[in-house]
Amino acid sequence: MDVQHNDQQLDKLQDIFRQAMGDSVRINLDTRKNMVPEWDSINHLNLIVELESTYQLGLSMEEIEKMDSVKSILERIRDSRN
Repeated sequence: MDVQHNDQQLDKLQDIFRQAMGDSVRINLDTRKNMVPEWDSINHLNLIVELESTYQLGLSMEEIEKMDSVKSILERIRDSRN
């Protein structure tokens, strides 16, 4: 992905995080689950629902468990489009 595409994806993902976890949540490319207090198990499920809906993803339990960082989420989105 080029830088502009990455920035657009990150902006879109920021909106999804806010929908799932609240307006105060801020992410960047290096954000990991343990860095965001709001990213608990319930909000992780909210995030997964939003991601599946937005990107028409079908995620396995293994994939859901591995999605513990912004990078891993963006990689999964990218992989779904290839």
